[in-house]
Amino acid sequence: KIECLYFDIIFIDADKNNYQNYYDDAIDLVNKNGLIIIDNVLWHGEVADKENNEKFTKIIRDFNTYVKNDKRTEQVILPLGDGLTICRKL
Repeated sequence: KIECLYFDIIFIDADKNNYQNYYDDAIDLVNKNGLIIIDNVLWHGEVADKENNEKFTKIIRDFNTYVKNDKRTEQVILPLGDGLTICRKL
């Protein structure tokens, strides 16, 4: 029998290009009611500037929208430092 290891908490702070991939992988690896915490989601406040369409700003903005619309978790953004999203797997 193969036993799977699941986690209660996963913290994501890596290359921004792959945030969505890391998030989707974390969904598969975290327990029900487990937490996924993602760093840098406010990107120095630049994600709120609709005129700013720089590459990484757009990547983070699109990622935030993806997480917001994901029905597998409930989530909240904490405006601490550069922003943290805390997701609880449903």
